[in-house]
Amino acid sequence: MTASTVPAVPALTALAVVADQVAAFNAHDLEAFVATYAEDAVVVGVAAEPLVGRDALRAFYGDRLTHPDLRCEIDATTLFGERWVVARESVIRDGVGTETIATFDVRDGLIRRASMLKA
Repeated sequence: MTASTVPAVPALTALAVVADQVAAFNAHDLEAFVATYAEDAVVVGVAAEPLVGRDALRAFYGDRLTHPDLRCEIDATTLFGERWVVARESVIRDGVGTETIATFDVRDGLIRRASMLKA
């Protein structure tokens, strides 16, 4: 196999990007959290209307990430192809967990679209 036929390896795998997103969420680091998303990312299932873009993410998560007991625990993840991650997670606040299925479309090292389905 020559160098020109070796498949390209993404700088950050989709699983690594989602892991970084969760780590930033759990660290309550708003800017690191938002930085895992594309400028025009779309997030559905967390608010009444889709969140579109980093500014919308900052506005929505800014107050939430000030709660010191808020955290996300990943129970399982599955990678489909190179860009789709499906995670079963629990978002815990005030000792109460909400089971969530989350899908992430990751391209070029950034989350382009995320969808959350809460139990």
